Amino acid sequence: MTEVKVKDLTLEKIKVRETSGYSGLEIYFTVKGNLYNFMIARTNPPMPLNIIHTFKEQGICPLCKRTIYPYPIGNQPCLELKKIERLLLENFLKFLPAN
Repeated sequence: MTEVKVKDLTLEKIKVRETSGYSGLEIYFTVKGNLYNFMIARTNPPMPLNIIHTFKEQGICPLCKRTIYPYPIGNQPCLELKKIERLLLENFLKFLPAN
């Protein structure tokens, strides 16, 4: 299983996908069993756009403590992950496809 440690968080099940909605990539990962989507622009260097919750069931985000509804209704930004988006991006660069 692929995992990355960033600060005190363990990011698991990392998957990178091309997106058709914009020129960018979506990096899916889990933290404490909850799924998140890190959207980045395909620029040089890559630029973080947003990090949203993609929970399958309603629950409380263990990071930002907000009530999150199931995806797609609950695709709200995670404000705690947004604070460390640059650090997250640095750790995810090795998973990105070459341009």
